[in-house]
Amino acid sequence: MIDLAKAKSLIAALPLAHKVLIVAAVGLLVIAAAAFFRWVSQPSYAVLYGDLDQASAGEVMDELEAQGIDYRLEGSRIEVPREDVHTARASLAQEGLSGAPQVPGYELMDEQGLSVSEFRQEVDYKRALEGELTRTIEAMRPVETASVHLSVPDRAVFEDDQDPVTASVMIGTRQEMPPDQVESIAAVVASAVEGLETDEVTVADTEGRTLHSPDVAGSAAGLTSRQMRQTREFEEALSDDVGEMLATITGDDRASVTVRAGLDYDEREVESETHDPDSQVALRDQRANERYEGTNITPGGAVGMDGGPVEDLEGEIDYESDSETTEYGVDRVVERVVDAPGGVEELSVAVVMDDGSATGADVPPLEEVENLVTAALGLDAERGDDLAISALPFPQTEETVPEVDEPGFLAEQLPAIVGAIVLLLIAVALFLLARRRSTAQASEPLQWEPLGERDLSQTQQLPGAPQAVDQGAQPTRELQPSGAARLTQEVGGMVDEQPEEIAQLLRSWLADDT
Repeated sequence: MIDLAKAKSLIAALPLAHKVLIVAAVGLLVIAAAAFFRWVSQPSYAVLYGDLDQASAGEVMDELEAQGIDYRLEGSRIEVPREDVHTARASLAQEGLSGAPQVPGYELMDEQGLSVSEFRQEVDYKRALEGELTRTIEAMRPVETASVHLSVPDRAVFEDDQDPVTASVMIGTRQEMPPDQVESIAAVVASAVEGLETDEVTVADTEGRTLHSPDVAGSAAGLTSRQMRQTREFEEALSDDVGEMLATITGDDRASVTVRAGLDYDEREVESETHDPDSQVALRDQRANERYEGTNITPGGAVGMDGGPVEDLEGEIDYESDSETTEYGVDRVVERVVDAPGGVEELSVAVVMDDGSATGADVPPLEEVENLVTAALGLDAERGDDLAISALPFPQTEETVPEVDEPGFLAEQLPAIVGAIVLLLIAVALFLLARRRSTAQASEPLQWEPLGERDLSQTQQLPGAPQAVDQGAQPTRELQPSGAARLTQEVGGMVDEQPEEIAQLLRSWLADDT
């Protein structure tokens, strides 16, 4: 059992600073215990589905209520107790709910019956194809959402009158998509739809930016984004090659190369047929001769009005017929040439080198550099290529030390500040303790009583108590304060409980006596 009286006396004997610290510690412990109990008592929730639209969230909540599963709605997320996550997902999937809007695919064709019209079949097929393409595009890592729309015109009687098939794709991305990934989306859509070309696919993102659009020939916009990117990559490749070559001669950062290329993106198809008249060769020779002589009628009889032979026709007949047919063959060359887009029309190259006036670097002969660059790039003056080389002073490069992010003043000085506050609190507590003890001693006067003649070596004396001086005239006496047992017990208890504070207090007393 706890002795309440003794506990109260011990608490009353504590200094004020200790009482404040004890109350604060108890308060913090109560608050922490309450928070821990609340955290333990509440169930742990986990996300079941996130980023739901209102319609999908309503369906999921209705099904959870029907199955008796506890849930809570946090914005566009639905959370359930952690132990029920997998069970809830399995049960919702069995009911056809997955937390995301389902885009129908080829399963639309499974619901068709024998009485479905041809128009309905065509519409369902286009919807199914759009759904399958949407699922395929959403499977790509950078794509979060996708929507595909196809425009398939009716088939015309003549091919020249057939309108092209077009497609539009709207995507929501998790990150910035490079152009090659955008082109892969256009290629996937074009390959899955009959009669659809890649240039007829438009790709845009949810921010309203056009990522891929059909190439419009002769438009005022000039080069398309894809052609500009190809031109830029070609220019950078040539610049890097020449820059690496000059770096071996002049050193790093002693030469700068810039290349501008004019590329022809027009696609041409030329078909020519050539005949050589001097290369005649007889392939076939055919001759036919006919000759009739006599005074009788024509053999077989002459044909009359009714188609039969004419009777009693007399006269001399002399008939000759010669026929000769010769077929000659000559050399025939048929040539079909298709010029691929991207041919080089002209190149413009500018090279700037360090003349060494500021850096003291050696300058190679400009004529040699010109010959090297011309040979490396295959420049052709007749084609209109241009090359300019100049030597100019380059500034001296200073070695820069990389800057290191230093922590802020508060973050750097925070440990020192916390330590100073703790030391200040300890100093205040010790000051209050010393002041209380000093006040208690000053308010309780000591009464000294004679103890008789004793050996000073066997007498217990308190620090600071006056001692009798042996002067030979008066007898030796020792004085002992009244209530010595009580003081000795209290001092001993305090020494056991707070040895460091008592030692500090004694040192201060000794310093005052000195």
